Amino acid sequence: MMGRDRRNGRANLKTRVSIAAAVVLGGGAIGVAAVAATSHGPNSAASAGYVTRTSWGYTNPGTQLVNAVNNFRSFNPYYSYGQLSGFSTQYMQTTRHGKTFAEQRGIVVLATKQFIILQSAQNGHLSLWLTSGNTHILNVSNTVMGTNAMTGNWNATSAAMFQNTMVPATNVLAGSTQVAQQMVAPTPATQTVKVVVAGTNLTVTVTVTQNTATVQQTALTSWGTLPAWHPMTWTQSPFTTGFMTGLKRGDLALIAGFRAHGVLHAQIVLFAPLTSGMLGGTSTGTGTGTGTGTGTTGTGTGTATSPVGSSGTHY
Repeated sequence: MMGRDRRNGRANLKTRVSIAAAVVLGGGAIGVAAVAATSHGPNSAASAGYVTRTSWGYTNPGTQLVNAVNNFRSFNPYYSYGQLSGFSTQYMQTTRHGKTFAEQRGIVVLATKQFIILQSAQNGHLSLWLTSGNTHILNVSNTVMGTNAMTGNWNATSAAMFQNTMVPATNVLAGSTQVAQQMVAPTPATQTVKVVVAGTNLTVTVTVTQNTATVQQTALTSWGTLPAWHPMTWTQSPFTTGFMTGLKRGDLALIAGFRAHGVLHAQIVLFAPLTSGMLGGTSTGTGTGTGTGTGTTGTGTGTATSPVGSSGTHY
């Protein structure tokens, strides 16, 4: 990851580091409120929590998010990188002029042609994001500012870019290297997640067994309308890189966009590929469990025989 960035020269690298550091120091940070249920190991459930803000001032995180989403097309992406790196929440939602904007950081559970399911480190919360031709998907693993926007954490960015380790970024976005290990490689344990999008008739259940992801959804997903009832079941490889311009299960990512018709729509996806070799070892942890989660805008349930996908909340 670092070697690719160095090809632009030492002077250019120093310039980008200075810019990124200034962005981090100048940006505001906000916390995610969450209430955890009684812990029963990695498969325990937790109640949802997220940040909701109505943005009026120019410098608050909500306005930074709106600016990042609205200006990504018309400005240099580095402007949006600076806005996105200025806050470090796992999930944030803000309303401006009657439109709801949102962002989420996490690890990819599944990427398809129609949607991405992202799991945050904060209690394993899940969100389903629709994608379309309007979605900008960028691999930022070779840029300092892009990686800092994705992680919202300068220490994790520095470790990834200059120390050749993705462990800090993995801990920030996935929660732990154990969770990430269960995502990035085939495993004999069956992993299941279920996302219920509140206010719609859309429920998506994903069951991953080794190299096969079986997807069951109750409705068709559409960028501009409410999901239309149409149950279907289909399969794909969870590690397919042909979809979503290279995005796949196990990648670290930030997604920013808006909510319409009860569903999140991705406009910006910043991601970094992740492999087992980047995590400094392997994880063999197993377990069984069930869990449920509830939130203001959705619910999620699931069962699993590994630490991944046992419970979560769709925001």
